[in-house]
Amino acid sequence: MLRELFSILVLTLMVALTVFAATPAKKAGEKESVGKIYGIFNEGNALFLDARPFKQYAEGHIPGAINLPVHKETGMDLLFRLEDMLRSSPKLVAYCTGIGCDLSDILAKKLVEIGIKKDKIIVFKGGMEAWTQARYPVSTDTGFQKSLEQ
Repeated sequence: MLRELFSILVLTLMVALTVFAATPAKKAGEKESVGKIYGIFNEGNALFLDARPFKQYAEGHIPGAINLPVHKETGMDLLFRLEDMLRSSPKLVAYCTGIGCDLSDILAKKLVEIGIKKDKIIVFKGGMEAWTQARYPVSTDTGFQKSLEQ
């Protein structure tokens, strides 16, 4: 009887550990992450950098974000043109589509390569996916972005 009880206990523990291991760790932190980013957005002392292609940016982006698709040559040109602004901003928040999109990581790497200090760069992994799911404000205004390209 004791042996059966022990077997049931071990089996229950194994099932619980399997379920826990199969649950993505990011899910628990995603809401905290998007909330933290929204707090930074509301503080107003960070520059938000959208690493997605311009078409996606134009369909909706975090208000005030600058489109810096450094995976394209035109994005790199813009990066160098905005270098002084990027250096003077206390915080830079790079984002792209969401989990699985590495464009924000590429942008962060390029920022470090031009000498921006790592500690002022925040990569928002949840990206526009998490932002829109949280029902935070979204802008489709591209006026400022278009003025940068002239």
